[in-house]
This record gives sequence, structure tokens and C-alpha cells, in this order.
Amino acid sequence: MKREKKSIFYKVLLAILLVLLLVFCYIRFGLLRPWLTRFEAAQPKHTSQEIFQTLFSPADWGRVYDEANLDGTVYQGREGFIQSMEELTAGQELTLVETSAGLSGDRRYIVKAGSDSVAAFTLVNKGQDGETAWQLDSVEMLLGQTGTVTVRAADGCRVLVNGAELGEDCQVQRIQTAAEHYLPQGVSGPRTTVWQTQVSTIRQAEVTVLDETGASLPLTYDANTNCFTAQVPQDQPSEEERSMLLGAAKSYAKFMIRQSTTAQLQKYFDSQSQIYQTIRSSEIWIKNTSGHSFENESISEYCRYSPDLFSARVTMDMKVRRGNGTLKPYTVDSTFFFHKTGGSWRAFEMTNMDVQKEIVHTRLLFMNGQEALGHVFVSSGDRSFTPPAVTAPQGQRFAGWAVRENSGNSVTMTVRFQPGEDGTVTLPEDHSLEPMTLYAAFEAAK
Repeated sequence: MKREKKSIFYKVLLAILLVLLLVFCYIRFGLLRPWLTRFEAAQPKHTSQEIFQTLFSPADWGRVYDEANLDGTVYQGREGFIQSMEELTAGQELTLVETSAGLSGDRRYIVKAGSDSVAAFTLVNKGQDGETAWQLDSVEMLLGQTGTVTVRAADGCRVLVNGAELGEDCQVQRIQTAAEHYLPQGVSGPRTTVWQTQVSTIRQAEVTVLDETGASLPLTYDANTNCFTAQVPQDQPSEEERSMLLGAAKSYAKFMIRQSTTAQLQKYFDSQSQIYQTIRSSEIWIKNTSGHSFENESISEYCRYSPDLFSARVTMDMKVRRGNGTLKPYTVDSTFFFHKTGGSWRAFEMTNMDVQKEIVHTRLLFMNGQEALGHVFVSSGDRSFTPPAVTAPQGQRFAGWAVRENSGNSVTMTVRFQPGEDGTVTLPEDHSLEPMTLYAAFEAAK
């Protein structure tokens, strides 16, 4: 009886062991392997490799353009983007590098061509209830990010960048010259407009400048500033104008050494002008001379303002022999302004100041958050300006006008200008303004 019970016990035990073995085998080969396969496949390294191979190995730049939502950005359209990226990465193998995505728990990967970072994509875990399911969250272009292109052109020109015409909101500086201080009221000299716009640095911007007739102007390019300058054909004085310019300079110089008369001055200067009266009342340079000569005569900076108005700079050396036989050198270096009076050219102004000195009017754009409050153009000759008034939110006070600087995902606000009690900003001496966007900055009220 005991032997029979013992035999039954072992049979039951064997059966239990066989069941456990079957369960183990089922789990090991039936459930565990697929689970392990799914677990391994769900790891971010596999998902990142799949995305890398889909988008970048080989590179499908059209799909990258779509995934990165680049439509409507500064990149030159989908086809232009594809062409540019193919040219930039031709012959280079793209590689994948994992990097930090910060504290979010997401996974960020950099696509590189050699040592250059080309693009980046981020994976986010969309799994629920403890499951892991890494999915593509975003694609970002790193090669060819945005930059600023600057264009200098004469006032009245049209400017096109990558085929799109720039509007007035892209005008950041308006430049005139000091010559306007010497011109009759209502007459302006040549003026320059400086344009700026955001472009992709993926390729050099295509810039076209059209004059008032619609003709395309030749451009020069400064790589250091990424600035294009339209070249305007320079007028040249006629032979009559050259003769009057040299004659005015010489008659003035000779009058200052008592070798010319007022009658000779009137052949070149408007006798009703202030400059004519000034020359006549000026102190003589030297009284006793026994001869003189002119050398190194030059005419430059010629500018025509109208058919009856022009100016130019005249330089020459005059050597005067004094009564004792020694030579005294004088340099004539003045800009003469001529107009027609009575059908003849006469100088109505003369100055040794630099009339080509630029007077720059720089645009400052003011923002309160996302709201544009307006802009002002501040002249380089001004030492103050008045920005718009702003109202601080409850519990805060206005701290000043600040510039915003983006660095990765962080934004830094740096206050540049603090208005006085009258709302006016006073600039330091020799302060040179640059075009900028200024944001109203606030701080906790004390």
C-alpha cells in the first residue's frame, strides 16, 4: 500500500514538473521572445536608425523639407532647398549622433556631414501604461539657418531678394550727405536706402536692384557684412563745368594773395551770394608776392542735382614766391556749389567741410510682447529720441527697452535704453545706433 502511494506521488510530481516545463517552454519560446523582440524594437536607438535611414540614408531632402515644415520660411522653396542640400552634401556620408535633449526625457539626434551639423530630429515616448513607444516628434535644419542680408541702393530703387520684392518695412536706414546743408531749400542731394531681410544661409542670397527705369544695376558684395551695394553710374562734369570749377578755385586763391580783383571773382562767383561777401572780407594770406604757380589740379566728387545745379570738390597746390624769393606752399581743397544765374554758371557756396559725410537715419522698431508699437528713424546727428509710451502690467514697472537674444531654447533680454522722466532717451556722446528691434521690459514693482 505504501509502495502504491509512493508511486502515485512520483507520477503526480512528474506530471507537475512536465506542466511547469511546458509552461516555461511556452513562455520562453512562445511569449518571451516576441516580447523581447518588441521591447528591443521599441528602444530609441532602433527608432532613430529607422528615421535616419528613411530621411538621410540616402538623404531624401524633399521629405526632410516637409517633415521640418520649411514651407514659407527663408529657405528658397522646396526645389531650391533640395538642390542646395544636394550640392552642399555631395560626396559626403551622413552620420547619426545622439545628444542631450535636456530634462524633457526626449531623445535628440544630430545628423552630421563630416564635422558639420546638418540637421537634427527629436524622438518622444508616446507609450501608455508603462509601455515604450518612441516616435518622431520634430525635424530641424541646422545647416543653412537664417541670417541677415543687407542691400544698399539709391533712393527710389526697387530691391528683390530671392525673387521677392522688399517692402518699406525692410528699410532700416536712410542716408543723406552733408551736402544738403549747402543746397537751396527744397533741393535734396543723392540719398541711399539700406534694406535688411532674413534669408537662409544655405546659399548666397540672389539680390537684384532695379533703378527707376526698371534696369538692373550692377552690385558689389562684401562677404564680411553680407552686404550688397548697387553701383550707380557716376556723372562727369562737362568741359564748361570743369573750366568754371578750376577758374573759381584759382580766382579765389589768387584773390587771397592780392593777385585777383573782385571783377575777376564775379566771373566765377555769384555776387549776391554770402560766400562772395565772405571771400571779399577775408584776411589776405600773404601781401607781398613776386609770382605763383598751380600744380596737381584735380576735380572729384562731382554731383549733379538738377540741370541748373551741381557741385564738385577741387584740389590743387599753389606755390607762392614771396618778395624775399622764398616759396610758400598753399593747398586749395574746397567743394564748390554752382547754379545757373542769368544763363551763366556761378558759384553760390564754397566749403572745405566734407560734404560727402553721411548723415544716417537708423530705424528702431518698438514691441510690447508681440504687439508692434511703431518705429522711429533716429539721425546720427541727434543725441536723443522719444520711444512710444507703454503701460506696465499690474504689479510690475517698466524697466526699459531691451533687445532679445535667442540661445537654444532660452531667451535673454538685455536693457539697452532707459527713458528719462520726460520719456526721452538720451544717447551717450559718439554713440552709433544700429537698426534694432526693442522690446518693452518689465520687472517687479518695488
